[in-house]
Amino acid sequence: MVRELSAAVGVEIGSSRATIAIISADGQVWERFEARTLRGRPARATLEPYLRAIDAALQRATGAGYALRGIGLALPGKLDQTYRRPFLIPLLPSLNHFPLSDLLETRYHLPVRLHSDVDAAALGEYAFGAARSRRRALLLTVQAVVGAALISDGQPEPTARDCTGHVCHLPVANNGPRCSCGRRGCISTLVSLEALQRLIQRAARRGEPSSLIQRLSNREQFSAQLLAEEAARGDGLALALYQEVGHWLGVAAAHYVRHFAPEVVVVGNGLLNADELLLSHLRHSLLSQSGGPPTVEESQRVQALSIVPAYLGRDAALIGSAVPFLAPVPASQAEGALPAPPSQQPSALAGGGGPAREELAAAQRRDVRSYRYPPTSDDLSRSLAERPLLPGPHLPDDLGPAAPPHPRLNPRRLHGRDR
Repeated sequence: MVRELSAAVGVEIGSSRATIAIISADGQVWERFEARTLRGRPARATLEPYLRAIDAALQRATGAGYALRGIGLALPGKLDQTYRRPFLIPLLPSLNHFPLSDLLETRYHLPVRLHSDVDAAALGEYAFGAARSRRRALLLTVQAVVGAALISDGQPEPTARDCTGHVCHLPVANNGPRCSCGRRGCISTLVSLEALQRLIQRAARRGEPSSLIQRLSNREQFSAQLLAEEAARGDGLALALYQEVGHWLGVAAAHYVRHFAPEVVVVGNGLLNADELLLSHLRHSLLSQSGGPPTVEESQRVQALSIVPAYLGRDAALIGSAVPFLAPVPASQAEGALPAPPSQQPSALAGGGGPAREELAAAQRRDVRSYRYPPTSDDLSRSLAERPLLPGPHLPDDLGPAAPPHPRLNPRRLHGRDR
């Protein structure tokens, strides 16, 4: 009897491109495709390149004998899970309140799940990565801003919505730069690309000797790799940036530990590499949050809390978007060390994690297929006409009043609110 190969399609939408991948049941990226992100376009034109790439992925998976279970999407913003559509996507405002799940299910006859990108990344780490075998896991991502997701028994924690999400608005300081939410001292204003740039500019104005400043003045691009290199060489400014980010992440982690008791804190790479230097500053800051010398009990609790770098690297959200459709992890595999990927197929997830895993993932990302078709078909309008939207219950309180039908929405009123 031939064993059926099951898989799902994962979609991660980014600022310049989207990655569409066939994800096998054990969380491996079997093949990936890319499509351009068209900004400033209406919904139909925005979605067209993504749909073409999904078409190609489905055709490829079917031809290879995979039984497809569903399509998962990781989106950079807030979602309306009641109506299963994007709620606030600053990057692509034309998708705000667009009936995306209905469209995809009508077009492909497969179940569809939408996730915020940070929730998808947390699901990926929970199912196949650094948080495997843990009941409660916290993921902190440090990109242009800080994102946070709390996973409990395989699902995002609903009681943590006010301090998690694509942009984390957890207050960690009594003052500081004003946040887009109207408050001061949110973690995303203190740990962000803008915040790090301010620190670098202040150091430059003071005339501090720094090879990091010298390299930036020579038009090198600001990146996590650049900071890591200078920190390894002992540059004072680069070390100070690691300390600053580690301090505020520790303050944030202390809040989550007190209120939600996660068993593991997973730190994703982004502005800074989630290496031992950053994690050591985070642990030290977490211990110091008691307001005085930590007691033996507090020290033991922090020591028992696992603080680890993300295992899936840049593929965490891509893989996590497909997790609801993939086979559950067997208990025999969930304990102990992370499993090695199967040797039968080359995969971006091969290797034991860390730099080796990232290097292999980067190598496969270079071998992708691009589908960048012009928006010439009428599939979107036809599929929506075939499946009219049905009225539903009112939206959750944190999403505000019920959304008007998409054609009547003025996206300018929502654009940029969470930047």
